[in-house]
Amino acid sequence: MSVLSPRLLLFLATLAVVGTACGGSTASTGTRDATATTITIENFAFAPETLQAKMGDPITVVNKDSADHSVTAADKSFDTGRFAASTKVFTVTKPGRIEFMCTVHPYMTPAFIQVSG
Repeated sequence: MSVLSPRLLLFLATLAVVGTACGGSTASTGTRDATATTITIENFAFAPETLQAKMGDPITVVNKDSADHSVTAADKSFDTGRFAASTKVFTVTKPGRIEFMCTVHPYMTPAFIQVSG
């Protein structure tokens, strides 16, 4: 059985903390794609139409339109509020299929976040 040096242990602990803080995963299955938890609003449409996320994941919303938009859950579990061309971040806190829409433009096609526990 080998013993890890204190420097190596410190390096591995730092790597785990940085990876987790950046939304990465230290699981043996690999890291999550940064775009996996991003919703883009462009040309008055949400992309993707269904986003896969885990409970507690930060969700980044990028508004590429010049108009204000919001990302508001139909069940009110999250709401970015109205915001102009910029980025907002929110966290999903419950599992299930959550419909969201733009309250500023109710004619935009709603989209979904599928949240696993």
